[in-house]
Amino acid sequence: MSNEQLVYTIETNSAAATFALGQRLGQHLRSGQVIALHGDLGAGKTVLTQGIAAALGINARVTSPTFTLVSEYVRPSGDLLIHIDCYRLGSPDQNDGALEAAFFGLDEIVDRRDAIVIIEWAERVASLLPSDYLEITLRYANVTPDHRQIHCLAHGPLSALVIVGLQTEKLVK
Repeated sequence: MSNEQLVYTIETNSAAATFALGQRLGQHLRSGQVIALHGDLGAGKTVLTQGIAAALGINARVTSPTFTLVSEYVRPSGDLLIHIDCYRLGSPDQNDGALEAAFFGLDEIVDRRDAIVIIEWAERVASLLPSDYLEITLRYANVTPDHRQIHCLAHGPLSALVIVGLQTEKLVK
């Protein structure tokens, strides 16, 4: 596999379709991976995470951890899904949430080999992201209120495998 960054872009037209994309993503994720989510309020970051959780066999209700910052869910394998919401960290224009995130150990969480880590509002803690992570940006598309453009960008070889899996899956169908 080359060192170039792999990209996968898809459009969804409903929350159910965004959830289903999360399920597809979840089938390709492995413990030790970090997902950095970007997007405006209501863009579907939590819905995507709920789909990933469903694919990982998590039956608990997955909600946005805006006020708790970090939620952990145990997968049937015993490994974890760690869901982090950095919305309330730092100021949006200063990218200074990393200092606050260091207080709850984000730098250690992203290095865990027994967890898949999903970070909403990851741009606020960009300096703490590992060298290998999957960046996913959800944008409103100007088609219908529920239409989204979802752009996935692999930073590193493990994340590239997720994109290759999605691309291969699309070719098979």
